[in-house]
Amino acid sequence: MLPATLRFWLFDTLSVKTMRFVSAVPTRQAEGLTKQVYEMIREDFFKNGSLTSRSKVPELMAAIWTGGREAMLVEDKVDRTTKDAISAVLSQINDCPYCEDMLVSLVHAGGEHEAAGDIFEQNVLPETNARLRECLEWVRAIATPGNDYIPPNPFATDQLPEVFGTLMGMSDINRFSHVVMQDSPVNAPFGLRTIKALALRLFGSELEVTRRLTLEPGRALSLLPPATLPEDMPWAKSNARVADALARWTAAVERNAKSVISNAVSRTVDSALQDWNGEQMPISRSWVDAEVAELQGADRDIAKLAIVLAKAPYQVDASMAQGVLGDDRDEERFIRILAWASFTGARRFVQIVAAKSAAGLSTGKCYGLAA
Repeated sequence: MLPATLRFWLFDTLSVKTMRFVSAVPTRQAEGLTKQVYEMIREDFFKNGSLTSRSKVPELMAAIWTGGREAMLVEDKVDRTTKDAISAVLSQINDCPYCEDMLVSLVHAGGEHEAAGDIFEQNVLPETNARLRECLEWVRAIATPGNDYIPPNPFATDQLPEVFGTLMGMSDINRFSHVVMQDSPVNAPFGLRTIKALALRLFGSELEVTRRLTLEPGRALSLLPPATLPEDMPWAKSNARVADALARWTAAVERNAKSVISNAVSRTVDSALQDWNGEQMPISRSWVDAEVAELQGADRDIAKLAIVLAKAPYQVDASMAQGVLGDDRDEERFIRILAWASFTGARRFVQIVAAKSAAGLSTGKCYGLAA
């Protein structure tokens, strides 16, 4: 394992290697809330572009960190490696190679090398242990657009706040990172995926140190003011800490959206998403034109990005982002818009997942601390 100073330098360097449209606040220039969040990320996890890409709007970086830390990193009823593995599978579905590679390395860091290899190969998980495989097959089925068959939910009831919170946090990060992280910093030289697989395992060995940390539950909550849990997140209520984190995260996104998202855009996007139940969208992006037909100019560009990012993130390209970023390249404005769009899409996605889960069978046999 590398010395701590060199390891931190490596993480910082890789975290910005493929960042586009926005730039992270350099560590040495961080002040106030930005510095506080940076220090907590380094102490409890490791710095990466999926978090620091929001650093020019400190409250929004604090928001995704608070929601993600408390649902995804803190072990309560579900262990970290299971949450990392389901996040990796979701990242594949949402077409976020940066997130996918980072999470495959984290699965290696958790010691599940067979599962990490299976996820990397995007196969039917032949080497993954049976309990974890059941979790991942359920996530893959329930998160794949247009999939009609959903296997029984393998998670126990008291695990669901962490599971749905993880899916919501990763879904938001996937969407945001799909736009601002052009690709994974770990490439396959000459197209040799076996070398890339080895590189991800080696990177995972450097991340093992993050698994030795004892994370204090609720530590991130003080970064943001208290808030009320939205009515559309009843699945979080049974875990007070996760519910509190999600409430603060939601409120922060909504506060920052007020100055950049018009009422017309909000109504259009809400209407388009409420009519969507996770079905596969057509290959052509022409389907979204009818949904934003009543909007003009910047409002149309913002609504179009938000709707496509929610329903078909793989269809979002650089031109859509450039249309919202504009000629003035106001990064703070862009981060506020993109954070609202990615959060809104993730929020609707988890509503759909929770509804499908409630309507299906449950086995409660998944790998986790409650098992």
